[in-house]
Formats: sequence, C-alpha cells, structure tokens
Amino acid sequence: MEQSPTTTPALPPAAQLSRMVASLWIPQTIHAAAVLGVADAIGDAALDSADVALTIGADAAATHRLLRALVALELCRQDADGRFALTRMGQCLRDDAPDSVRAWAELMGGEMVWNCWGRLVDCVRTGQPAPHLIAGKTAFEWIAAHPAEFAVFDRSMQQLTRRIASAIAAAYDFSAARMVVDVGGGHGALLPAILTANPALHGVVFDQPHCRAGAEALAADAQLTARCRFVGGDFFSAVPAGGDVYLIKSVIHDWDDSHSLSILRACATAMAPTARAVVVEVLVPSAAGASPLDQMIAGTDLNMLVNTGGRERTETAYRELCAAAGLRVTRIISTPTPFSLIEARHA
Repeated sequence: MEQSPTTTPALPPAAQLSRMVASLWIPQTIHAAAVLGVADAIGDAALDSADVALTIGADAAATHRLLRALVALELCRQDADGRFALTRMGQCLRDDAPDSVRAWAELMGGEMVWNCWGRLVDCVRTGQPAPHLIAGKTAFEWIAAHPAEFAVFDRSMQQLTRRIASAIAAAYDFSAARMVVDVGGGHGALLPAILTANPALHGVVFDQPHCRAGAEALAADAQLTARCRFVGGDFFSAVPAGGDVYLIKSVIHDWDDSHSLSILRACATAMAPTARAVVVEVLVPSAAGASPLDQMIAGTDLNMLVNTGGRERTETAYRELCAAAGLRVTRIISTPTPFSLIEARHA
C-alpha cells in the first residue's frame, strides 16, 4: 500500500534509538532557560531575541539559538515578525507562575545531579547511589555539602508539592482530625491547601532545622501562622507526638528499606491508637508496561537509585514495609495525580 504523502515515515529502529541517545540536549536546554531566567524576561510579552539577551545578560546570537530550541520544545513560539513569546507550557518556567517548575529544571539539569547520573553504570553494578560512590556520603549529606543546590532542591520540592496539594486535600477526609503532622515536609507546601480546606485543623511541619525559615515564611504568606508551626528534628529518631494524621509525602521513596523502616517506626511510636499514617507516593505497577506512567515511574526509580539510594515501590512492597513497622494498611486512595495515599494504622 502506498504511503500517504502527508504521513511522516516511521524512523528505522537505529534512528529512533539514536534520537533517544541524543535527547540529552532537552533537559539541558530547559535548565539553561531556567537558570538564565528566560521565561521571566519574556513574561506576557513577545520580544526580539536581542531584547531577551539584553534582559538576561547573555550573548545575543547564542540567546537566539536557545530561543529557537525552546520553540522546537514547544515552550516558546515565534511570530511572523521574529519575536518570541511563551507558550502555555513555557509559562511554567516563570518563577511567579502558580505551577512553576523552574526550580525543578534548575535542579535536574544542574552539575550536582548530572554528575550523579554520569555514574549510573557504577550504580547498577554496585547497587549504591552516586553520592556514596563519589564521596562516601548519603544523598542528603552530599547535597548539604552543596548549599546553593540545597536551596534549589528545597524550592523545587516546594513547587512540585504545591501542584498536588489541593488534590490530596480533596482526596482524603481530615474532618475527624485536630492535628496533622507533615513528616519530612520541607517548607510545608503540602499543608496550606489542607488547612484551608479544613478550618478546624492545625498543622505541624517537621523537618531538618534549616527548613524553619522557609516553612515559617510560607505559613505567613498563606495567613496560617496561628494554625501551623514548624518543629525541627531527625525523622529517623523521633517525630512529634499528638498528631491525628501523619502525612509522609515523597519521603519513603528517597530511602532504602532499612532507613524507610526507621521513619515508619518513628511515626508508629508517636501515633496514638486512633491516629493514622498516610504515605503519599507513586505506586509501581506489578508489571512493566501496565501503566501510562511507565516512563515517568522508570525515570524516577532510576533517579532514586542514582541520587538517593531509594526506590519507587509496588503496593505490595509498601504493605510489607508498613507491616514491618507495626502498621496495617487499611486502604489505598488514588488521586487525579500520579500519587496514591496509603493509609495505615496500628496493627
């Protein structure tokens, strides 16, 4: 059968694979745009590349080439006069966008993360994360030694959490709770949506002491200072008592089973008989190819292998971890996001 002249011929397998190999330009292009502040420079306008270059303090010809690459990635569009404007997706690289991912782009394309990904072969051979292979450190000891990247990490976690907080607030019934503890909550981006939806609820953000200033500033911005406080500490040792719900979002996947058990056991120790732990994570399907999120899950799982030593887990694995910590999974609640809520109570 003759091919329609409007149909793009399928690339041969070697060409498809070569294109995948060469796709390293994509995260680095987005990273460069994020670091340089290209989206903030363009804003809601349509600008000539020379004007963008002047605003960001970059070479005019190189900026033009970067902008053309952003057009190819559908983050920008170019009008008939040659000016560049942001697409809807490109708006997400603005620092002031409500669904900004600028910090995430800065983090994932940055030198620290890329150095770790460059050790993937060694990580697979040894089963050890790159920070351990490079410096004999845990992931968070490694990132603490890079304070600029640590600040970007904190901002990126805040941006990513803020995008799904409303979905979690809507998916879970907090009406019987008086106190919710956000374990490993960073700057506390998860709680504002939950506290706003539940006016009688109070919250505690629990994380390392360096997160205090960011968490208190975020609570003040959300006008929740009277109902939300920060507590610093080490979640491997103990977490604050008195919570009715212990939220643990995107924490367990950062760690191996031994460290994960320490976190869950600390929560179980702090929990009253009627309290609940709610682990918020992406669940890995029992078989590859069974989910439209396969590529995202596979990429995140390898990111955990390379950078933290953790892993993405199946429902069965989470049930086993909870059981080992003295907790019984009572239900699993899906959300409109890739995340599920794994509720557990004392066994």
